[in-house]
Amino acid sequence: MKVQVEKAVLVQTLQKVQHITEKKSSMPILSNVLIKCLDEQRLEFLATDLELKLWTQIGAQVDKSGSTTVSARKLLEIARELPQDHILFETLANDRLAVTAGRTHFELATIPWEDFPHISVYENVDMVKCDVSVLKNALSKTLYGIPADDDPFSIAGLFIHTEDPDRLRFVSSDGHRLSYVETSADNFAGLEIGKGIVIPRKGVQEIVRILEKESEASLGMYENSLILKTDNAVLSVQLLESEFPEYQLIIPDERPFSFVLDWESLFQALKRMAVLTDQKWRYVRFIIKSGSLELQAGNQEIGTASDILDIDYEGEDFTVAFNIRYVLDSMQVMESRQVRFEWVDYYHGGIFLGLDDPGYFSLIMPMVV
Repeated sequence: MKVQVEKAVLVQTLQKVQHITEKKSSMPILSNVLIKCLDEQRLEFLATDLELKLWTQIGAQVDKSGSTTVSARKLLEIARELPQDHILFETLANDRLAVTAGRTHFELATIPWEDFPHISVYENVDMVKCDVSVLKNALSKTLYGIPADDDPFSIAGLFIHTEDPDRLRFVSSDGHRLSYVETSADNFAGLEIGKGIVIPRKGVQEIVRILEKESEASLGMYENSLILKTDNAVLSVQLLESEFPEYQLIIPDERPFSFVLDWESLFQALKRMAVLTDQKWRYVRFIIKSGSLELQAGNQEIGTASDILDIDYEGEDFTVAFNIRYVLDSMQVMESRQVRFEWVDYYHGGIFLGLDDPGYFSLIMPMVV
């Protein structure tokens, strides 16, 4: 193999690829990227951790076709540091890949490409076009609520299901908070998900990364995998088989108490309170009285903080405490100039809604302080 590529395009591609490769696997081949050049103008990159599989391609000047696998992380680090605009790859007889730019020369260890797991580009899978902005928006606004690992009370994945024939819902929950985005099912018309699918956290992250610079994409299902296709990439995500909890049971049907507040005022006040919080003292207390919301945070070891905001509320006094990071996470993805806070009582937690963001819902359970 002997091929020349543009540095900027290579770096952008390797950034996508290295997120897929397995960092701590007992199989060294999973840390590598498979590089294949099969014609005079195209270079293919394939990566997998066995649960996620990514195929992508870039334009290239191919002098000699061939294939090899090399460390995705090391190749990216090298490419970033090279000052030249073009980089030359060449496989050597000693199982090395030569990386040359100007008078700079590297030789990287390789593993035979035949040892790399098979990755399909799913050419025969039925795909349906989706609204990229809607998909990216739904995933980005619920990603924060997906736990890093499964536990008895939560699933480390995003649940997508039809709430009714006309509405599709993207749901995440870590047992302490719940968020969802609801959108028209027409945006994903033809996508067969049955009673719902659960995308693992890493899969959601990779879909969002791939869609960052894409304007068109298609989705499809193949066995137990969700397939995402763009002009130059195919991502396969193995779905979780765990059953998502019946989250609807914790959402109160009626929330009789509420007030509306300027998003910027509340968010900035919470950031001020966060200065005096840490891993041990993570709470912010909402003290709601007629006409005012007082925020309190801190402790006797570090210090205390409080802030009072005017609100249009004339009901009963109410006090509740939340993990301040959860509230900030919820508000940070909200696209609204005003936020509505709703509650029933202390035990049901609090609900944060954006008046200009009707499809977004966030429920945060209270903390005992």
